[in-house]
Amino acid sequence: MKKKILLVEDHDDFRATVKDYLIGHNLDLEIYEANSGETGVSKASSVKPDIVLMDINLPNENGFEAARQIKEGQPDCDIIILTLFDVSIFKKAADNMKVRAFIGKNEVYNKLLPAIQECL
Repeated sequence: MKKKILLVEDHDDFRATVKDYLIGHNLDLEIYEANSGETGVSKASSVKPDIVLMDINLPNENGFEAARQIKEGQPDCDIIILTLFDVSIFKKAADNMKVRAFIGKNEVYNKLLPAIQECL
């Protein structure tokens, strides 16, 4: 059975780049997308993803709040934060939420695949 991954990112170009990157690695994943925290929470509720790739800076509802809500409904879901922010306070908040990984968007090609494989 294919694992499900939900990519929550408001920038269409970056979301498409990450999706193409994942497809190019033949990980046997079903990839779902959301462009806001609210949409991500709603989609996670219906899709029940195994992994969520979550941006922090999202319209209407930030990624931490969306991730918290997703984890409440699906405690076994792994959350990987993808962000431009690489500030220690955000990393601490991510650790407190039991986020699997905190990856800077400039490190996606080096760190995302190993983080996903660890989740799988």
